[in-house]
Amino acid sequence: MSVYISKWVRKLVIERAGHRCEYCRIPQLIANYEFHVEHIIGLQHDGPNSLDNLANCCPFCNWKKGPNLGSLLPPSQKIVPLFHPRKQNWFDHFRAENGLIIPLTNVGKATSKLLEFNLPERVEIRAMLSINGLYP
Repeated sequence: MSVYISKWVRKLVIERAGHRCEYCRIPQLIANYEFHVEHIIGLQHDGPNSLDNLANCCPFCNWKKGPNLGSLLPPSQKIVPLFHPRKQNWFDHFRAENGLIIPLTNVGKATSKLLEFNLPERVEIRAMLSINGLYP
């Protein structure tokens, strides 16, 4: 399902996000790829096509997130909702340390697991950015 999002709305979303992915916080300006403006709650889940439901997102996080709203966490296998950039503060759920994204809450754990924040190549890029004061 695809919906047209105007250049003006895209610009607002990108600026509100500080030109970063709102999930992994990688800066858009250093990326060799275009970021996506994604629906936090997917249209297939009746999420609105409004500014409050749009996030700036790197392609990797967007591909991993897809239409998911939550993830199963072991050992209980209970469904835990994913981080919601419009309703939650990133620093309440995550901490960045040497390129790693360390989850602080179950929401952080579910999001980190599903979006695969700490794959070695992702950690390496964030570690280099961190050394240069560009991350988080």
